[in-house]
Amino acid sequence: MIETSRLSRNGFNFLTIRVKELLTGELVGRGMALLNNYPEFGRGIPVLWDLRASDLSRYTTRDMEETNDHLTEYPGRLNVKSASLLLDDGALFLARLWSVYRIEQFPQERKAFLKFEDAVSWLAAE
Repeated sequence: MIETSRLSRNGFNFLTIRVKELLTGELVGRGMALLNNYPEFGRGIPVLWDLRASDLSRYTTRDMEETNDHLTEYPGRLNVKSASLLLDDGALFLARLWSVYRIEQFPQERKAFLKFEDAVSWLAAE
């Protein structure tokens, strides 16, 4: 299951996507397609991926490449912040790997967090 929403915190607007199933590159593509329903997504609004209820156990470097391929479909998202919210240190390590994996293919600021407040603070910072 994938759920999306638009949130605002202290005047800062961002999109969220909550994934509650096995994370794959294909699923990330479906999630981006859902986010594309928000006009501001393609123009570069920050996004928080809530993966705390997702299964990351089979997310591979091939999935990371597929994710980067999906990002190229949204040139307005170049150099935009994208945060991942994770449940534990193991998932955090995987997300940190993805945050730098072949970043030259699609430069985007990516960072992983265990706390919602920390992720939103980073997204909102200049």
